[in-house]
Amino acid sequence: MTSMEEFIEKGKEFFKTSRVRKILKRIGFFIIGFLGLILIFFIGLRLYFIQNKETIVTEINQKINDNISGHASIGDVGYKFLIGFPNFTVVLNKVELQDSLYAVHKRSVLKAEEIEVRLNVLSLLHKKVDIEKVVLIDTKIDLFKDKNGVSNSNIFRPKPKTNKPKSETETEIGEVDFKNVVFISQNLQRNKLFHFEVKSLKSKIEYTDDGFQTDLFLDVFAKSMAFNTKHGSFIKDKRVKGKLAVQFSKAKNKIEVLTEDLEIGDDDFDIKASFGLEKEHPIMNINIKTSILWLNAAHLLDPHLFKILNHFNITKPLDAQCSIIGDMNAEGDPEIIVDAQIKDNVLISSEGETKDCSFEGRYINNFKNGLGNNDINSAVIIKNFKGNYKGIPIVIPAAAINNLEKPVATGDLHSKFDVENLGNVFGDEFIKFNGGTANVDLKFNVNIVDLQISKPRFTGKVNIEKANMLLQSKNLPFQTNILLDFTDEALFIRNIKYQRDKNIVYLDGKIDNFLNLYYDDPEKMVAVLNVNSPFMDVKKFLSVLAYGGKKKEVKKIASKSDIKKRITLVEKCQVVLNLNLQKMVYSNLTAKNAKIIIVAKNRQFFVKQGAIETCGGKITFASQLIPNSNLFDVKTNVNIATVDIPQFLTSFKNFGITSFQPQNIKGSLSARADMSVKMTQNGDLVDDSAKGNLQYDIKNGSLTDFKPIMKIGKFAFPNRDVKHIVFNDLSGQLNMSGSLVNVDYFKVSSNVLNFDVEGIYSFKKGTKLGLTIPLRNPEDDYKIKDPKEREAKRYKGIVLHLLVVDGKNGEMKIKMGSLPKK
Repeated sequence: MTSMEEFIEKGKEFFKTSRVRKILKRIGFFIIGFLGLILIFFIGLRLYFIQNKETIVTEINQKINDNISGHASIGDVGYKFLIGFPNFTVVLNKVELQDSLYAVHKRSVLKAEEIEVRLNVLSLLHKKVDIEKVVLIDTKIDLFKDKNGVSNSNIFRPKPKTNKPKSETETEIGEVDFKNVVFISQNLQRNKLFHFEVKSLKSKIEYTDDGFQTDLFLDVFAKSMAFNTKHGSFIKDKRVKGKLAVQFSKAKNKIEVLTEDLEIGDDDFDIKASFGLEKEHPIMNINIKTSILWLNAAHLLDPHLFKILNHFNITKPLDAQCSIIGDMNAEGDPEIIVDAQIKDNVLISSEGETKDCSFEGRYINNFKNGLGNNDINSAVIIKNFKGNYKGIPIVIPAAAINNLEKPVATGDLHSKFDVENLGNVFGDEFIKFNGGTANVDLKFNVNIVDLQISKPRFTGKVNIEKANMLLQSKNLPFQTNILLDFTDEALFIRNIKYQRDKNIVYLDGKIDNFLNLYYDDPEKMVAVLNVNSPFMDVKKFLSVLAYGGKKKEVKKIASKSDIKKRITLVEKCQVVLNLNLQKMVYSNLTAKNAKIIIVAKNRQFFVKQGAIETCGGKITFASQLIPNSNLFDVKTNVNIATVDIPQFLTSFKNFGITSFQPQNIKGSLSARADMSVKMTQNGDLVDDSAKGNLQYDIKNGSLTDFKPIMKIGKFAFPNRDVKHIVFNDLSGQLNMSGSLVNVDYFKVSSNVLNFDVEGIYSFKKGTKLGLTIPLRNPEDDYKIKDPKEREAKRYKGIVLHLLVVDGKNGEMKIKMGSLPKK
């Protein structure tokens, strides 16, 4: 047998002894006697309650009516057996308290289905009612003040001043317990509403000489905590659960509350609060600390603040403190200050994500003392903001958003980044950035309309150095520097250098009133740009200015729609280009000292003033370029002054004429043209597109080996030297329409022969020119000084009439005949 079994056997033998049995019997009799006494005691209490019910009800009513100014009604009074032992528990059913002005506002202060009142037994034996505990079950407490200031909360009578001991003048309640209690405090005069559904509340009160203190255990559902019903409720429809340390001080005349890890919704809060009990100006002071997600915090605030905060998000929890201070009787909001510390977080807005984000933020609705706690006097203050927006570091030392009714954001912005990161913001469909650095130092002033950034205004500088860019529509790479200087009066554009192959362009300029016109009236915005260049290929320059015909598929990136809107705004503005070119080329035309003023608006280009020195003379012009699909419709007025004909014809590829070459004609040309033509975006003239009029005059001209005349000479003047013809004056007028040139008159007076030309000349097919050739020899006509006499003598003698028509292989064919008379 084991030792355990031996122990059990010895125990059984011990309890079988007569001595132990006597002891157990006495204990049993004691317990039965004690229970009997308790039963007799409670039966006695029951009998006492039945015999003294009227007295107890009278005492309770007296207690209530001694402390209220109004009417109290109790449906019935009952007794609960063994509840609250050793004290005596009375149950009040259907209890209602009404103040003296109930007929005016119709709002009862209290309606309770059941109130348990635990009474001290010893006090009852001395015919006194001493309340140890009160339990409110299925109760509604409703404190109300209407718009005229009529209130039901004045139901409690003021305590009379007396020198009697506290125990003789006051009723102390040791415990308070709420079960399913609705608490409402509504002030229509001050637009306040506090509405709580109390699932449970337990409090054991410890009284002191200065007041009382208690730990309050509560489980509450907040329906409304509106300091201003016009704005809505804080912590609306949120569960509040936890323990509050509550202390009341008579000397301070206030209630102080302290709690840690109070559950509000899904988050924990540390709260320190005090509530003054003065009748006129009770001051509330609440301080809250927590670590919480941004949107969770936003959902705890009233709707008009949530509407602001909901446009942003911060993905990781942030540390926040909130201070609420105000007069609980005052109209409007209390003073609200919220401080937050954000570290290494992600800020999300409608513009995209800002990573590695850190800053200190403050919201205050009393920005300037004396202007009230309201939206107009509210501000959001940001300090030490740092973040990375799509590869672009952003530093904002200080910023503020003032006046939440019409918000305006102000502050400083600094950034230094690689230019290629701009592609993350703007995309690379229009320009692809690669290489170079950008420095941004700006002060900003931004309107916020419907919580969206509107009309940002900047002062400061954006400096871009050695940026490599690729113009996608033209597959055109170039490197440039850009300095943008934003001032209140204008945007100054400085230090731009564009270089592509031999083309070198230096650009500066300004846009007056840029910050206002950009948003309010972009069509009135005028960008005046000064373009200086030691060398420019105009055709390549035009191809840069022109828009591509085919649009690439737009890659979806954040805020792309906003970018397109901004580009559209820029397209609407007017650009004035003041070109000062030391040397320029246009196809085969070479010129110097070119001074041209170009106005660009809505993809249309107007050459207001153009002047170039070329071919030994000067050309001035004014033009208009209007986009038409992938071409430009060009209208131009050109004045040509004393240019060298061979050079001029060579520059324009002899205008497509194959019957003679530029070196076959010499002289000084002056002309005036009013023409329209089609041009490609690369600056090339479209064949057969020219229309318009041309008047010309040639001085000191000569024709050498000029095939059209040589053919006529063989036919009409076999004995004259037509290989070299010198003429003093040659003038004419013609009208062009596509490949056809309508020659109104073309009159040649030379030392070898005189002839007149009219009719149609075609660069392709359809040539039909009429030649009038006097056969007399004009060799000595220059000796006739009188022009009229010289003109009259011109047609004396035999006059030959010939037709020039199309021949083979682009050659001209000459035959006898004349054009029909007009």
